[in-house]
Amino acid sequence: MSYDVIISGGGLLGLITAVGLSNNSISVAVIEKNNLPRIIDDNRAFAISQGSRKILEKLGIWQFIESEAEPILDICILDENSPITVHYNHKMVSEEPMGYVINSTVIWNAINNNFLNKLNIYSLHSYRTITCDAGYVEVTLGNNQKLISSLLICAEGKNSKLPGLFSMSIIKFDYKQSSIVFNVKHELHHQNLAVEQFFPGGPFAILPMKSGYTSSIVWTEKSEISKMLMSLSEEEFIIELKKRFGSYLGEVKLDGERKSYPLSFASAKKLYKSRVLLIGDAAHSIHPVAGQGLNLGIRDAESVVRQITAAKAFGIDVGSSYLLKKISRDRCLDNFTMALATDGLNRIFSNRIFCAKTLRNFGLMAVENSKFLKKRFIRHAMGFV
Repeated sequence: MSYDVIISGGGLLGLITAVGLSNNSISVAVIEKNNLPRIIDDNRAFAISQGSRKILEKLGIWQFIESEAEPILDICILDENSPITVHYNHKMVSEEPMGYVINSTVIWNAINNNFLNKLNIYSLHSYRTITCDAGYVEVTLGNNQKLISSLLICAEGKNSKLPGLFSMSIIKFDYKQSSIVFNVKHELHHQNLAVEQFFPGGPFAILPMKSGYTSSIVWTEKSEISKMLMSLSEEEFIIELKKRFGSYLGEVKLDGERKSYPLSFASAKKLYKSRVLLIGDAAHSIHPVAGQGLNLGIRDAESVVRQITAAKAFGIDVGSSYLLKKISRDRCLDNFTMALATDGLNRIFSNRIFCAKTLRNFGLMAVENSKFLKKRFIRHAMGFV
């Protein structure tokens, strides 16, 4: 079978990219080793920036998830026991929310129910061989079926082996931290406020969810501490949780399971080689300190869809080095600055060094007292880069 583009990886980002390309009459095949439709049973929630909302709206996806999206109107940043806080109010930049919190199940259900049947899906299949010639890519699946296209997009995530097959250099290191992700119910309404508090072990984020009395927690700790916390009973875990959560939302209780995810950094030195293009976590896996991982990937997808659509309209080879270089240039600054910012924030805030703490306090004070800086940071958080 022949297609304009083959996407390897049927996760959220791979499917969002496939939807965008298909909407613009680009023929796409999606290869996914696991079964699709994917059944999601975790409690993960995603923070979707205002910029990402606009992209999903253009792709026709947002209308199916909008009713379950909880707006983030304000963000509060705290540094452990420091009296200095930074408060971001969306009205400094726009009447629109800074972003939205959406349960992963909601997004998956929207994709499964409204788009999967319109896509060419090869699920429960992996590639056996990939051959890149001067004018095409040939992918041989495990069942010996051959797919041919002008471009292969890798959206397999940070554990992808595909960059290694093409000797694409990836900078990687382990943060030696893990994020425990879970939901809580609380006594008081969250007022659409997102809170991020920094501790020596890592950031502790509280994201407002639908109903007003539920929030998603992303609790980052050093890996050994995280393992210990995961081993606690529910009652013991709640005791530790309250030490960080505070009392501003009243009594809290767990809502569903806890899950732990190890954190690592990965960044491709170059996004493409031959006719292979990396997007999402396969290209850049960043620290979740600012909740921007999926948003960064969505901006990758937008760039890919926009530029491939324009190239095909002008009769340009969608797998040409000219086009891949253009996409790479378009994404380079955003990817680099976000990776640098999230890594830097984690390093500066996740320690007890006196000089770092003094620097943090000075920085927080400067931001809190500067409308210019606040507006810049709010626009960045909203995805207007």
